[in-house]
Amino acid sequence: MANAAAKPAPVQAGRRSGRRARWAFWAFGLGTGLALGVALPTGLLLLVGLLPAAAAFASDSDPDKMTARPVLYLNLAGLMPALKALWLGEHDLRALASLLGDPGTLALAYGAAAFGFLLARSLPYAVLAVLEARAATTMKLLEARQDELRALWGDEVVAEANRLAARAARLTEAKAQETKQGGREAGRG
Repeated sequence: MANAAAKPAPVQAGRRSGRRARWAFWAFGLGTGLALGVALPTGLLLLVGLLPAAAAFASDSDPDKMTARPVLYLNLAGLMPALKALWLGEHDLRALASLLGDPGTLALAYGAAAFGFLLARSLPYAVLAVLEARAATTMKLLEARQDELRALWGDEVVAEANRLAARAARLTEAKAQETKQGGREAGRG
């Protein structure tokens, strides 16, 4: 009993990853600030081009930022052609104005961010559909195998197996109730 009180509470994974996501957001802001100070055209392009990513980080309430991350990654990917043109050409405000004046520059960056948002929102449903289809296929295979075994062993064995399974379920439930009541009593004492 004393050992249980002496152990520190485990850190929850969501809390740790939430701190990491906040740190990443602030590091991203600091990096953009440094880029503005050192390389003004690049910093301004990042500031304007990554607005969807900043909005996604600010509005995503998930501690892991599972929606904001794909928005950021694809937003950065959409900005890469403009960054490449800025870095390999003239790196001044005139070149930046030319890039930002081109409607395709921000359309590509913002469109990629929108695709990242849609990907983050739709991918869990696609994974769920695949897993459900696999589970249905497995269920059919198991039912077919069960029918084969029933034909081979007969219905008496199946009835006995069902009776034993029900008994095991009752015993498991009783054990769970005992454990639950034991935990309540220990909490009172």
